Amino acid sequence: MDLFGKKVLVIGMGKSGISSARFLKKHGAYVIAFDEKKEDEMKSQQKETIEKFANELYFNDLPDAVVDTSDMVVISPGVPLTKRYITLAHKRGIEVIGEIELAYRFCRSKNIVAITGTNGKTTTTTLVGEILKKAFDNVIVCGNIGFPFIDYIESSTDDAIFVIEISSFQLETIKYFKPKVACILNITPDHLNRHMNMENYIKAKMKIFENIDQEGYSVLNMDNSITRDLIGWAKGTVITFSKNKLETQNSVFVDGDFIYYNFSGKAKKVMRKDDIFMPGEHNLENALAAIGCVLPFKIEPSIIEKTLKEFKGVEHRIEFVREINGVRFYNDSKGTNTDASSKALNSFEAPIILIAGGYDKGESFEKFARLISQKVKKVFLLGQTKQKIADQLQKIGYLNFEFVEDLKEAVKKSFESAKEGDVVLLSPACASWDMFESYEQRGRLFKQYVNEL
Repeated sequence: MDLFGKKVLVIGMGKSGISSARFLKKHGAYVIAFDEKKEDEMKSQQKETIEKFANELYFNDLPDAVVDTSDMVVISPGVPLTKRYITLAHKRGIEVIGEIELAYRFCRSKNIVAITGTNGKTTTTTLVGEILKKAFDNVIVCGNIGFPFIDYIESSTDDAIFVIEISSFQLETIKYFKPKVACILNITPDHLNRHMNMENYIKAKMKIFENIDQEGYSVLNMDNSITRDLIGWAKGTVITFSKNKLETQNSVFVDGDFIYYNFSGKAKKVMRKDDIFMPGEHNLENALAAIGCVLPFKIEPSIIEKTLKEFKGVEHRIEFVREINGVRFYNDSKGTNTDASSKALNSFEAPIILIAGGYDKGESFEKFARLISQKVKKVFLLGQTKQKIADQLQKIGYLNFEFVEDLKEAVKKSFESAKEGDVVLLSPACASWDMFESYEQRGRLFKQYVNEL
């Protein structure tokens, strides 16, 4: 693919947009950058960075003429395909892709593990990376976690193994992207404000299998009703995983107290399930998925066992922060939907004081409210969804909740309400975009406020 002299419109100037613009400029493209923010809303440092890589820069509104004269459009994951300028590009026959697709077209290595799912992506992607790093020298973990895929393309070699976390938004714009291993961890309702309905959301996730060939592998969760039904659509060799015993070839499963895998006609015991360092049933599921993803690389069971015994999890996912006067604080800012936050609540036996609420993605809080009534002694609600969650709690007669204006107030009041032995848990069940730049910023501020107590 020759980019020299091509007019490429890059839409969305977040992390992946800036990385795409940098790559395109370096390869001789004429880069037109656009962001829907008003110019005075963009941080000066971010604007200066964009200006280095853009030949033209537009804010707030994009003239149709700019789209008309573009040879290609590269969009950031946060940009819906329903936007006027995307629709116009499609009408004009202009190719619209994302950063993942752009990076793939220049990637020399074919050793790509791509992981998606509603929950567990970051933990599983990191874990797969850790296992592979113990067996191979050149392993790169990237994508929706850390740095964009495209940041590593020029420095990587043919033997590099890429482990990429991919969201449904990123999958919408793939065309030729073909991983060696593609995994869907689970699918539960999420991002319905973007995808409009579950059918569209499932279709977006399924695109990860679109280009898998006979030499590739599809990894699927048998314990999730939606992913179980996708087995007929998966391509290549299908590897399944389950917390229950599986009798099939190419599977990872639990039988009694032990984890086993059956791959290429060989059945092997890996380890005791209770020896996994990370707590919770959801982390057992993540571990099984990670094993499934590394089987095609012929990793020894001893390497898998050692990694799972040592791996302590990832930042912002049920992350222990501090204990003060017998009160333990946990940061689960990565809990951006009700399924993830439900798993966090179910990880604790101790009484929980919960901090929840945030950006409204159109999800129902009915089931989550019922779990709160069973597991949580008090809830502090903030953000766009605070009233929506409160309404569901009131419907079932749970009244021990309080509205707060910001996260700092939530931390202060949670500590004041807590007794020795309690857990204070930030697990919002919502995205962060109403009050924060990202779930990472939300989680780090939570930790800062806890450490200031």
